[in-house]
Amino acid sequence: MTRLRVTLCLLVLSVWLAVQTPARAYEEQASIDAALGYVLVTGSDNLPRHGASLALGASYGLTETLTLRGDAAYLALIDDDDTVSGGRARVEALYLFDVLQVVPFVGLGLDVLAAEGASGSVRVRPGAHLVLGADYLVSRTWTLGFDVRSALYLERSGPMHATEIALRVGRMFETF
Repeated sequence: MTRLRVTLCLLVLSVWLAVQTPARAYEEQASIDAALGYVLVTGSDNLPRHGASLALGASYGLTETLTLRGDAAYLALIDDDDTVSGGRARVEALYLFDVLQVVPFVGLGLDVLAAEGASGSVRVRPGAHLVLGADYLVSRTWTLGFDVRSALYLERSGPMHATEIALRVGRMFETF
């Protein structure tokens, strides 16, 4: 009787392991993300220094260690007596250091920032950024992330610097 129980347990375990999906934390997976952030702007005479961002984005895992991510955001830059609305779009390549429950990453990206200038007209500023962050894998489909980005934008008067700290929630989908 004991031998029969062991055999049945091994058979059930073997079938269960055979039907499991492969362990791919980011590879061949797409995600949609929402992020809320704080923005600090320096080096601009036309934009307020502090603000908030609300972003929606998507990403795709090319390999176990390389992911492409893009997003678009609404920015509210707040001064003592004024709020400047703007938008930002970016695309970035991320290198993932490890695929465990916490996944640290570093990356580079390109940005476009559009915001009102001093004259009230909308000015478009191209830029580039460095990103450091980490994702916490809540489950196979949900992530929580923390990102810090340092960006340089081209202004007429010289370079403008923006630092953004954001909290992100994401939903992953298998694509294979």
